[in-house]
Amino acid sequence: MKILQIPTGGLFADGILSCIVEYMTAMDKSDMDIRVLATNRAEKSIVQKVEKVGCKVVSIPYRKTNIIKYFLSLYRYIAKEKIDIVHVHGSSAIMSVELLAAMLAGCKVRIAHSHNTTCENRKADKMLRPLFNRTYTVAFACGRDAGKWMFGEEKFVVIPNGRNLQKYEYDSEKRVQYRKSLKIPKDAVVIGHVGRFNTQKNHEYLIRIFDELYKKAKNAYLVLIGTGSTLDEIKKKVVDLGLENRVIFTGAVDNVSDYLSAFDVMLLPSLYEGLPLVVIEWQISGLPCIISDSITKECAITSLVKFESIKESPTVWVDDIEKLTIQDRSGNKDKIFNEIKAAGYDIQTGAGKLKKIYDNLYFVCSKSSKLKGHKKCLHMKD
Repeated sequence: MKILQIPTGGLFADGILSCIVEYMTAMDKSDMDIRVLATNRAEKSIVQKVEKVGCKVVSIPYRKTNIIKYFLSLYRYIAKEKIDIVHVHGSSAIMSVELLAAMLAGCKVRIAHSHNTTCENRKADKMLRPLFNRTYTVAFACGRDAGKWMFGEEKFVVIPNGRNLQKYEYDSEKRVQYRKSLKIPKDAVVIGHVGRFNTQKNHEYLIRIFDELYKKAKNAYLVLIGTGSTLDEIKKKVVDLGLENRVIFTGAVDNVSDYLSAFDVMLLPSLYEGLPLVVIEWQISGLPCIISDSITKECAITSLVKFESIKESPTVWVDDIEKLTIQDRSGNKDKIFNEIKAAGYDIQTGAGKLKKIYDNLYFVCSKSSKLKGHKKCLHMKD
């Protein structure tokens, strides 16, 4: 079974790539040939991360440089390799570029996987919706809200962004180790954030929150994990506010799960999100999270999540932080793990479900020249 995974935004250390890697790590791939398309000039470390889990990275002309050349190259590749399933990951109808290439190349199973509840380019999304609706055959979404955004009243399958629970569990020894490596005192209050530096993540507002917090709590630190287009702009703001000795930029790291043990509170004041993977990870680690109320309520699978408005003054967020009761993360582990599993976010269970779906799709297509069932989403039994 040949499967081509296509993250339309490119191979970056972001939530979509993390989702692909987590599923491919946990999945039995013995009868599968899985390739991942690099729609950008992917960094060597990212390519190695994908290859490490047993997937081949396929590089074709850069998507944003020449969309026609990209489309034709993708069409030829799918046709030549006789790809059985094309699984496209994105947040808008711009996915129709890849879906159309797959359709013309003769691929019968074309999965559109929604990872967000809105998109940056609403004009292009609206224009491409008719084409999108004609080119996908199976609909996936990371959550109900993301599915409704992308597919409306059409049926879709929710594929939770599962995680390896043991990987993200709290570790008191790592707490000491990583605070020491970051030069953070043992008794400090550490605010954390994980995400790409872009407009969506709203780092400017996050810095304003921390600025207000630091005025009241001189033992506070802020650790920002990630990289991206607005990184330099945010670093300048930090310097302008005189916070350069309290705000730590780690860059992109491969072991985010280890850093989580060093933190006390997580903030996510995003302008919008689908179902953010990081919030699931933070809850697994037992971390209280204060997040934007523009984010889907589906991600609150434990009592650790509080929603707050980014229309409020940053001081309101500071009040929320001050009211938090820091819980016994080791003692609460079993309770949290049970809640995570009950919500369907255990990666072992999720990977088994996705593998079964792939198998069913492959079987149906090998027996029929045309997909049957609902016009946009196959009816499949678990």
